[in-house]
Amino acid sequence: MVTNQIMTVQIGHLTQMGNLNDVLKIGNVYRKEKGLREIEIREWLVKESTWEFIIEVERKYGTFFQNLDSRVCISDYKNSSGQLDYSELMKKFSVIKSQRGGKPENRGYWANLQIMLDLAIYLSPTLRLEMIDIFINHKLLHFRDLGGDNFKELNILIDTIPDRIGKNNEYYYIAISIKIREKLYIISTRGYNQQKHDAIVQQKRTEYLSNLSLMIRVGFIKTASQLLEIIEKL
Repeated sequence: MVTNQIMTVQIGHLTQMGNLNDVLKIGNVYRKEKGLREIEIREWLVKESTWEFIIEVERKYGTFFQNLDSRVCISDYKNSSGQLDYSELMKKFSVIKSQRGGKPENRGYWANLQIMLDLAIYLSPTLRLEMIDIFINHKLLHFRDLGGDNFKELNILIDTIPDRIGKNNEYYYIAISIKIREKLYIISTRGYNQQKHDAIVQQKRTEYLSNLSLMIRVGFIKTASQLLEIIEKL
């Protein structure tokens, strides 16, 4: 059985979007375990119901429909055989993107968390529940983290950053949690036993979170993007 595979989903490259290809990979692992065929992402992307949902997500969270003259008619993007040309349709949206160039790890389809959950629902009821538990209930923020309380404190402080006051900051909670975890994974503790290794990682995590919290409190960090930049330099 797959264990906590969702932790490998990349988040944060394109304005806190998540990698749909990662969700697809995990969902197909669950499907194979149940004897079901693997699904290609195009099967989900050619469905009109997928884009009807993406339109709603765009209206609420995106930028395209901020212009009242902006309109998208899904039927306008069907080819002569009646299939949906999702590559062209995707160009009209800010909440889902296709990245072809750049680093290999940044390529593929990226979308916000609501759309990631929609793909998870299409793929597997098991993954659907996993995504709900992790993203909606915020379990991603403390899963396997000995410093869970520190994350909670940092999340509260993120809500006080001037450009994030009164906004939905869930994307930042998740992105920052993952970035810090990535920093902890590369800490060299070679030669130590597992207990000592865990103690060193826990100590470093506490140090990172405490310093970041202090910088927010004293006003050194004034924007969420500045916080992400500082984490990269830890």
